[in-house]
Amino acid sequence: MNYVLRLLHGIDAINERAGKAISILVVCMIGILCWEVLLRYAFNAPTIWAHEVSCHIFAAYSVLGGAYVLLVNEHVRSDVVYARFSPRGRAIFDLVTFPLFFMLLGIILVEGVPMALRSIEVREVTVSFLHSPVYPIKTCIPIAAFLMLLQGLAHFIRALALVITGRELR
Repeated sequence: MNYVLRLLHGIDAINERAGKAISILVVCMIGILCWEVLLRYAFNAPTIWAHEVSCHIFAAYSVLGGAYVLLVNEHVRSDVVYARFSPRGRAIFDLVTFPLFFMLLGIILVEGVPMALRSIEVREVTVSFLHSPVYPIKTCIPIAAFLMLLQGLAHFIRALALVITGRELR
């Protein structure tokens, strides 16, 4: 049981650190957008790159932040029903729904790796006049799926332990 707790804490630590590192992207995006607003409205000199770059940053932030959101249990769900269950009832509900979660993320991972590799291989860029690179963003997709699968596994193990023993693993 000790090795299971170490595994769970290790997965949590990976996603905690990744989530905090990824949160820096928001600061970068805000800085870029503030710079754009300043140049556009104070100096009547808008940039041609700020919107596209901020979209790339937001895309990376959105997909990579999913595992952290799962770690802190803040994903959107129908709490109207879910909140009415006891902790053990919520764990049973999670055990029933997690196979779909694992299947979906497994597909994203299996399809995302070759997609990202192809994008890297051809140095894929946007069709805009900037021709900004797309491959870093496409690489984020399988990485995010892997992190979500890890955190989902930790959540699944905790739910299973709660159903079997009636106690939460922390």
